[in-house]
Amino acid sequence: MENKILVVGKVCFHLDFSISDDFSLMTSEEEREPSTSATDVKRVLNGMGANIAYGLAILGSYPIIVSQVGYDFKWFHHPHLEKLGIDVRPFIHPEKETACFYKIKDNQNKSLIISQENSYHFFAERNLEDQLESNEFQALRAVFIGTGKVEADTKFISKVYDLNKRLPVIYSPDTNIQELTKWRLTQIFDKISILICTEDELKMIEERMKQTCDEILANSQRLKYIISMIQRSRIIIFSKEFKVKVSEGPADEVLSQEFWYDAFRAGVIYGVSLKKPIEEAAKLGSALASYAVETRENQQYSPSLEQVSLRAFEVKTSRKEISN
Repeated sequence: MENKILVVGKVCFHLDFSISDDFSLMTSEEEREPSTSATDVKRVLNGMGANIAYGLAILGSYPIIVSQVGYDFKWFHHPHLEKLGIDVRPFIHPEKETACFYKIKDNQNKSLIISQENSYHFFAERNLEDQLESNEFQALRAVFIGTGKVEADTKFISKVYDLNKRLPVIYSPDTNIQELTKWRLTQIFDKISILICTEDELKMIEERMKQTCDEILANSQRLKYIISMIQRSRIIIFSKEFKVKVSEGPADEVLSQEFWYDAFRAGVIYGVSLKKPIEEAAKLGSALASYAVETRENQQYSPSLEQVSLRAFEVKTSRKEISN
């Protein structure tokens, strides 16, 4: 039986290039209409949804990705994702482009990042049932939702819960932590199984909820685990019964520490979809993340499932039971 996993999140692309001048000099009062020369543009497929679907495909599962994109999606993104074996179910806006980030570096190695939502503004208006039949929801093994839009997050999480209450739903904020009010978080926690977030995001969630992580879990009927990504060498799993520290997977050579988060999420989701214990799922996540840091982009690593599984054996966990 195919291990089908639904991923609902952002697909976007980055355009990276460098200029030959200094930002600070170009924006001086003397330069009213500054101009400069630039290197060739490098186009990189990105977005939490796309990155996680990529990781799941590497692990041999069958991800279905739903996202809001623009009319330009079919030129570059769609063929790339389908070639990986990802089932792409996009909402395509006929007049707007796919979300885009421009990253510009000057000759002092300072960066300017420009974010354009473009068609992604409209994601919360869409309906998941327009992309998946009801029987497809029943065949899923797990669902990840992390759109970066709180209205879309709550809407899609509620719909999945209504259609199949047995499905494990994993959730992550995606740069939208400021939008997550106590009321919205309560709605989300009532219907998800696992929250994966950074340490800073967890602190902000605790402040919004006016509860500690342990209290959030104790007061939740459905939320079983909160996984905090502090550093690759320090990942913590919180539950009502125990707390587990997870070590990093052994990387051959670390080229970048920026791109492991979504690979870790993908490994956890994959493990959960196979009904593995949460510690084993986190080990797979840590192992896959160790391959991601050996590259300089989110979607460049390509180990086999066997290689990831072997590295997972080298990931260490330390468990502490919580006494009631």
